[in-house]
Amino acid sequence: MSLKHAIAALAAATSLSAAAGEYTDLWWNPQESGWGANIVQQGETAFVTLFVYGPDGKPTWYVVPAAQVFAYDNGGHPAFRGTLYRTQGPWQGGPFDASKVQVQPAGTMTMEPAAGGGIVLYYEAEGLSITKHLVRQTFDAPYLGTTYHGSFRLRQAAPGQAPWGTRDYTGDVMVHVDAGQAFLRVDEGTGRCDYRGPYAQSGKFARIAGEYECSDGTHGTFEVADFEVTRHGITGYLRTWSPTLNQYGRFGAARF
Repeated sequence: MSLKHAIAALAAATSLSAAAGEYTDLWWNPQESGWGANIVQQGETAFVTLFVYGPDGKPTWYVVPAAQVFAYDNGGHPAFRGTLYRTQGPWQGGPFDASKVQVQPAGTMTMEPAAGGGIVLYYEAEGLSITKHLVRQTFDAPYLGTTYHGSFRLRQAAPGQAPWGTRDYTGDVMVHVDAGQAFLRVDEGTGRCDYRGPYAQSGKFARIAGEYECSDGTHGTFEVADFEVTRHGITGYLRTWSPTLNQYGRFGAARF
């Protein structure tokens, strides 16, 4: 079963009140320079702008001003769909004349999550059916080299077993990235854990994965997904695996 059909089947069984994933970013296919999509998401609504090439080879813009979530996959990632429009209006060199703005439906668009954090865009425009596989465009990385204070909420489970508890704790978080390698140190009241591994930026999010070791002797592998840095702090989704305990959950920390 394709992801498209799996998501459609899941729609009836999945509550749309679930927290929508965050797709706000600049998206592209690295093999198709000049073609891309700007996505701005607010809750379960997204404004999508497609910048493509028209039949004459010139830049062409389409907009989907109100794409709505219609389903979630098993990982909680949303799928959107909406009406695609083509617009035109007054030249920028003169006074803005609203009467010259024309908005015409051009087709439909469906946007679905894909493996590795990408998306698949299906759209129909001017009688054509088009499919694009996109990833977030990365052109810079945020500054990391400071200390934060935050909170962790992690579900706990024995390997291969169902979750049996939740661990909540606070601590100081130091983050440093150098030459593509990340170092995170979490100091809490009962001890310290160090996390080391490659740092990969993808648009506004990053992924860190590697090995961790704690002062109580616990050690194993870890992954931080959806790691985001803002001027105020950091957020992410942490998973850890060890011979005796697996943990997964969210964290957020404010900058000192």
